[in-house]
Amino acid sequence: MKRDPELLQKLVDSIAEYGTIANACRACGVSKASFFNWCKQSASAGGDEFMVSIGEERMPFFEAVRASTRSVAFEVQENFRYRLLRGTDEIARFQGKTVYKRDPALDHLSDQDLEDLGITTRYLRDANGEFIPEMIHHEPSVHGVLAFLAAEFPKQWGNKSTVEINQRSTGVQVVKHQFAPKPSLPPVQEVAPVAAIEPPIIDVESDDLADLLGEEPIANHAETVPVAQPAPPVVEPVSAPPSQPEKVSELTRDLLDRLARRPGAERAAPIISSPIFRPEADDLDQRRIGAGSGPPPGAVKVV
Repeated sequence: MKRDPELLQKLVDSIAEYGTIANACRACGVSKASFFNWCKQSASAGGDEFMVSIGEERMPFFEAVRASTRSVAFEVQENFRYRLLRGTDEIARFQGKTVYKRDPALDHLSDQDLEDLGITTRYLRDANGEFIPEMIHHEPSVHGVLAFLAAEFPKQWGNKSTVEINQRSTGVQVVKHQFAPKPSLPPVQEVAPVAAIEPPIIDVESDDLADLLGEEPIANHAETVPVAQPAPPVVEPVSAPPSQPEKVSELTRDLLDRLARRPGAERAAPIISSPIFRPEADDLDQRRIGAGSGPPPGAVKVV
């Protein structure tokens, strides 16, 4: 595209409107390479053909571009200030669809009532007849407010990065130079190598001390007499237990017979073993072993 003052003025106005140089070049149909080439020519050569207006002031094209970008930055800052002051409003959406405001005056009416009254919708409309979307209000971010206050009022809200130290001393203060040369190391003394010491030769002698103590005399011991070994004891075989069972006594048989009887059956007199139950003199008295007298009146016989 051919360069002319009207095109340059349109580029400057588009930067302030769209916010970026790329969007301004796209809106005016100019390549970015041509745009920066014109800025370079305006800064080097100049002339009336590169003069444009910012408000009521005339200035070269490259200065007008710089002023437009500063106005965009100022607008961004002002919008940020407003968001920190009032917060932001967001359109409510549900499953990707916009949620519109309902008319609270029609909530008590049924669909049949709305049809009878000729009302076709329950949602509010603006002056142009468009539906009014539901808005969600968000309060300003606390971190953003603190960052803005720290930038505007660093003494009160900024980070305390400076440290003041008040030191009072009554003696002499010695200041050591940090860039003084390092002290040289003492020379290393070389030590002559020591000759290796040969190990001593040790003559290993035998444990025979006969040459010092002499030979030990051997005593004449008496001839040993062999002792006869005792004969091993003869183990008698243990006889096997008898296969026949032991005999049961009469008393044991009587007790087993009594245990086998049912309650109420006739019982025989117990067998008295002579070595255990010896009869006494009064046991044979007729008064004790006789029939005796009958039972007293009202007595009950227990079997």
